[in-house]
Amino acid sequence: MILLKTPQEIEKMTASGAILGDVLQKLLNKAAVGISTRELDEYADNLISQAGAKPSFKMEKNYHHATCMCVNDMVVHGVPNNYKLKDGDVLGIDAGVFYQGWHSDASWTVRIGGVKEDKIGRFLSVGQQALRLAIERCVPGNRVGDISKVIDEVVSQAGYSPVKQLVGHGIGRDLHEDPEIPCFLRGSVENTEIIKEGMVFAVEVIYNQGKSPVIYDNNDGWTIVTRDGSVSGLFEHTVAITASGPRILTKV
Repeated sequence: MILLKTPQEIEKMTASGAILGDVLQKLLNKAAVGISTRELDEYADNLISQAGAKPSFKMEKNYHHATCMCVNDMVVHGVPNNYKLKDGDVLGIDAGVFYQGWHSDASWTVRIGGVKEDKIGRFLSVGQQALRLAIERCVPGNRVGDISKVIDEVVSQAGYSPVKQLVGHGIGRDLHEDPEIPCFLRGSVENTEIIKEGMVFAVEVIYNQGKSPVIYDNNDGWTIVTRDGSVSGLFEHTVAITASGPRILTKV
């Protein structure tokens, strides 16, 4: 069941999203050659606590970190550890904030050592474009399939692969709510849920530079990687559906 939020509730989610947007921006600024993903996670944990909030991810069963840190072929749920970032690494930072009863969720992927006009730079720019266009589809009267369709089109036409085993999702009092929002179109748009004012989505672009399949290949119980070892990207915002259009709650 998709839970609609009142304007007052969306304002509370906006406060949660503002904290997360600030935290994510500071994490992206701090990410550099020589820093470990564990250090970045501890920094995020402190920033969230200082804002009077809680890390959403620590509220998930058996997960003990404020963030997920995905390096290179890691797709999602990368567990922060002692790995020190290297020049040219691709780092995806995923974080969530729980503030006054409401969750927000956002992710961003960057090149460590600076963005270059090369294959990786193009790969990351396509993910950002797909997210922007997906958010534009988040208007009353459209359908969830419209979001999935545009992500699939942008990613696939650029020669990359949307991940088919993972999805975006609704969000609110729970971190993961209905509906699921795949990065590709399952069936027809007409058979997906109608988007209504008051819905709030965590819109995610999860895609690989190589082929789509992903696997668990770890001893931590969480980290998912690309099956073919290719680089993966993740871009995500929490977005409220309003009468005047989509409202990004997690701006960075």
